[in-house]
Amino acid sequence: MKSQFKFFLKGGESVLFDAANNQLHIGSDSGEPRAVTISYSESRLLQLLLDSPGETRSRNEIMEYAWDNRVVAAGSLNQAIFTLRNLIDDGTDHELLQTVPRRGYRFNAQYLAAEPESASVSASAVADAPVGRVEEAGQPIADVPPITRGQRLLALLDSPKLLLPAYAAMFCLLALVGLSRGGAFDGAASDLVIEDVPVGSMTYHFVGDSAEENARSREVFKQALNTREEGLAGHVWINRSNRLFDLSCIRADGTTANLIFLEDNPMANLQLEMVRRCLRGQP
Repeated sequence: MKSQFKFFLKGGESVLFDAANNQLHIGSDSGEPRAVTISYSESRLLQLLLDSPGETRSRNEIMEYAWDNRVVAAGSLNQAIFTLRNLIDDGTDHELLQTVPRRGYRFNAQYLAAEPESASVSASAVADAPVGRVEEAGQPIADVPPITRGQRLLALLDSPKLLLPAYAAMFCLLALVGLSRGGAFDGAASDLVIEDVPVGSMTYHFVGDSAEENARSREVFKQALNTREEGLAGHVWINRSNRLFDLSCIRADGTTANLIFLEDNPMANLQLEMVRRCLRGQP
């Protein structure tokens, strides 16, 4: 995959994206590019979309590539797209980073230059350009180094702004479950299958397209289902999509949390540990 791309903004300004250094060099009226450092995940996300302009990349595919097997809050992808759109002045009509409903995202190929013209941004210009800093969850993420697979797990993000999409997704799921149990979908075509599994002072709710899919998820969470720990209480909603698991939790005190993780994450006792983090929070 290439590490440099050149594209144009809607106003005609040129942008040189340096994926290796997580930087956008944005043209300006003064002639000197403005260098903006973005986060590692945002850089990987943009690199994936630019590598195949016009091709739709699914949310799962983006999560796997951009977050590289790390545990992140469910709203992280939405936040990354939001941040990138604002940086490239695409925050209104989303003409550059396009949302494909129910499928994913793509970069509008009409705005991509044929080849990155690296020479247009000289080393001295880049060195003298003001470097912008983007903040996520209150922490500066300029100069974020690449993170290798399994190097570390990310804690559930603390920013309320970032958690809003996660909460919205979780409550939509809970609303659907409530409507389903209330008979609102009786007689309607629906593939949603929900299975409740009480375990001590907590209850697992497996959500899938079929009973067979829920059975496979139960097998993956077998160790967690067989574990009873003091202080581990509440409700855990488990939804699986390919290699991604989405955990939505309602804790005993009424607070909520949401985590996304890949099933091949190398952490020991992965599923049980994710349940602990979801119900208890990051230690």
